[in-house]
Amino acid sequence: MISFFLTISLSLYCLILIQIVDMRISLITALTFFGCFILRSQQLTPTEYPDLTRKVDLLINDGIKNKAFPGAQVMIYKKDSIRLNKTYGYHTYDSITPVSKEHLYDLASVTKVLGSTLALMKLYESYGLDLDKEVASFIPLLKRSNKKNHTLKEILSHSAGWTPYITHQNMVYKNNGVFKGNTLSKIQNSRFPNPVSDNLFVHKRYQNKIMHRIKKTPLGAKGEMVYSGLIYFLIPKLVQEMTGQAFDEFLNTQFYKPMGLKRLGFLPRKKFNKNVIVPTEKDTLFRKQLVHGWVHDEAASLMGGISGNAGLFANVTSIAPLLQMLLNKGNYKGAQYLKPETIELFSQRTYPQGDNPRGLGFDKPSLDLSDPDRYPSPLVSPKTFGHTGYTGTMVWVDPVSECFVILLTNRVYPFRSQRGLYQLNIRPQLLDYAIQY
Repeated sequence: MISFFLTISLSLYCLILIQIVDMRISLITALTFFGCFILRSQQLTPTEYPDLTRKVDLLINDGIKNKAFPGAQVMIYKKDSIRLNKTYGYHTYDSITPVSKEHLYDLASVTKVLGSTLALMKLYESYGLDLDKEVASFIPLLKRSNKKNHTLKEILSHSAGWTPYITHQNMVYKNNGVFKGNTLSKIQNSRFPNPVSDNLFVHKRYQNKIMHRIKKTPLGAKGEMVYSGLIYFLIPKLVQEMTGQAFDEFLNTQFYKPMGLKRLGFLPRKKFNKNVIVPTEKDTLFRKQLVHGWVHDEAASLMGGISGNAGLFANVTSIAPLLQMLLNKGNYKGAQYLKPETIELFSQRTYPQGDNPRGLGFDKPSLDLSDPDRYPSPLVSPKTFGHTGYTGTMVWVDPVSECFVILLTNRVYPFRSQRGLYQLNIRPQLLDYAIQY
């Protein structure tokens, strides 16, 4: 009897052991399967779009080889996925510091859309900014000027006849090369608090001189599209007066901080080590040194580094959520930052009946669809909008193709005379690749 029960027990034990082994094998098989799936889903996006990656690699590496720029960050987003997010080259042509995804570029005039235009859109939505009202009602500086009756709609679409630019940097030196009074100093103190370079500081009230020069500029023909960046120097003051917040604080509160944009902002040297900021130009005329960590645009530097025309630094990762929000009708991760109709108003052509292609703050494509050299590229749709920057940057959104492109370079290194970015047609080709692939 005992042997009988032992036999039964051993048989049951063997059956249980076999089942456990089978379960373990099944579990291992399942884990292997899901592990492969997870690894496959986490692979870098370039492997999923090899044709796009190959095209962009050739384009950007050719630009580096021909010294259009020493390095770059590129992101292409399309139909709810990042199709390419890569870095190329180095900070400079000596190939010492390779570009990484964390490194910051000077955005130059891209500040006009990722700073000023976003702020204006929010003022329009929430603070009663009337785009059809005389600008002097919002900017008291212009009340007794030849610009007092212009509307923001006219000015932001570059059809008000404003002067394109003022070379403020040429007005700080005497004939003997010495700084004029209350302009710049090589010593930082309470009168000269704001750096324009490592060892040069601007007077605390110099921005008032800039604003009064803008007030006194002559006007060209109204209605004709002539690009002018002057209004953007006045945007920070407008934001301050309407909201009670400084320009950079307002942008941080409304957009950058809630969206988690940790590597986008003004005056990056206050937060980041110099070695993560890509240098721009060896300035031989104004600062007479390599501009590294301070805004390249001379006028923006004389504004203290925080201006509506230039001054933002960023990497592609911190720019992408803003463009995704614009592409997604103001929504990002379930939060509504702008109304769809506000984005539509600012990003469409302001005067569709005429020959001015511009939006409100946003650049738009040229009107001749058959032109093989159409700006910004032959394949973009009429609904596309964005902006470029003098340092070699670009952000562009195309709602029809459901995509956006970010290109960050320092094409002005070592000197602004470098024209390879334009001669090699890099920005148009990059946009076309995004749409084609």
